[in-house]
Amino acid sequence: MTNTRCWILVAGIVLIATPAVAQLEDVEWLRPCRIGIDRETFCGMYDVWENRTTRSGRRIGINVVIVTARSEAQAPDPLFHFSGGPGGAATQAARGMMRGYDAISQHRDVVFIDQRGTGRSSPLVCREPTGDDDLQAFFGEFLPENYVRECLASQTADVAQYTTPIAMDDIDEIRAALGYDEINLSGGSYGTRAAQVYMKRHPERVRAAVLHGVAPMDMENPLPFAKALDRGVQGVIDACLAETACGEAYPNLADDWKRSQQFFDNGRVSATVTHPASKKTQHVTIGKGTYADGVRHILYSVGASRRLPSMIHAAGQGDFDAFAQRELEQAIGFNEGLSMGMFMTVTCAEDLRFVSEEDIRRHTDGTFLGDYRVRAQLAACEIWGWGEGVGDDYQEPVRIDAPVLLISGEFDTATPADGAERAAAALPSGKHIVFPNQAHGYANFACETRIMADFIAAASFDGLDLACVAETRRPAFEIG
Repeated sequence: MTNTRCWILVAGIVLIATPAVAQLEDVEWLRPCRIGIDRETFCGMYDVWENRTTRSGRRIGINVVIVTARSEAQAPDPLFHFSGGPGGAATQAARGMMRGYDAISQHRDVVFIDQRGTGRSSPLVCREPTGDDDLQAFFGEFLPENYVRECLASQTADVAQYTTPIAMDDIDEIRAALGYDEINLSGGSYGTRAAQVYMKRHPERVRAAVLHGVAPMDMENPLPFAKALDRGVQGVIDACLAETACGEAYPNLADDWKRSQQFFDNGRVSATVTHPASKKTQHVTIGKGTYADGVRHILYSVGASRRLPSMIHAAGQGDFDAFAQRELEQAIGFNEGLSMGMFMTVTCAEDLRFVSEEDIRRHTDGTFLGDYRVRAQLAACEIWGWGEGVGDDYQEPVRIDAPVLLISGEFDTATPADGAERAAAALPSGKHIVFPNQAHGYANFACETRIMADFIAAASFDGLDLACVAETRRPAFEIG
């Protein structure tokens, strides 16, 4: 069933018909399903051409989950969720994300689609270490050559076809097949990049959008990471010293941080870790890049960073056990949650192809992380390839009349707030909110989800109550 906006002339009076609500039960490739929430839900696979340009060769299935609106007074414009990564599967996040979308889903369907290359949509998976036999596998360098070559050799897909512009045309084809006319967008982290690409390619279909942790079109992942790490750690140090218990426990935290870095002057450091599932304990060694990037990942969440002062203090004395244990758990989570093949296709084609040597110098000189991540990813791209479907104008910002709400965290080490500010400057109806004391994830869940729901309901900033933003606080740091 296709939604239409139609003009009807009755007895000389022009009537405007409201868009029809999509009838999902009439969509032949959908079926009722359960995803662990008490809501009517539909699931299905929609086939698209892997090569959308030639429209020949291989077809791939795109996995779709739709949680239907609770109310009979249903709005015709659903919310489409875009997951982060790149490489995260939207449908795997559906159950958790519905907590944040609860108010929105009162009157709107919420649609989760595994972007091509992720989840159950022809995933570009790489063989990851199990960790049961050798925990050291979790502490290797980022994207080593043999890993990238083995992953590429294992693919049956044309990996060049898994870029964001091609995937967003999949999404719009599915939108039309579901019978939705206009849609609302919600994305986090890389999901904000996907949403922006959708807005560029299909602006007439967008009613409103929420971008949380914004990756602007010119971000060039991972260039901002190095300076963001230094800012993020300094933010934790300042917050610790301002908190009585933490400041008394770790009065020299800045010196601890410097000393922890100096241990890597002589090469890798040693630590002891225990696998959280198998309970196997093993001695491992950690390189400087793994330590720097691991600390940056801890900073993604103000909840996780509650333990960071104690980790830094211990590392400053040469004890890296607490950090290593946390890094092991993070690595296991990333292995389970991301399609690394899709990550490489997207970042090579859409970020690293635009990076120059001058960019690297400007963004990484004098930082602790340095050029570790960018050099590793550039080397991987030379093996993996540079993707297709990305034009020379790809980095141009989105300019769309639809209202767009951009949300940043003050201490975000993945998508720093200055990137969202650049994106907002190009949007005629854009508004950027920076939450204090927040990182990459939610820190003030009730406030953020309420603002998102109010904004999507009205598709307007008029009367939007933002008072709770300033009330965002860090949780207390853990001592010992």
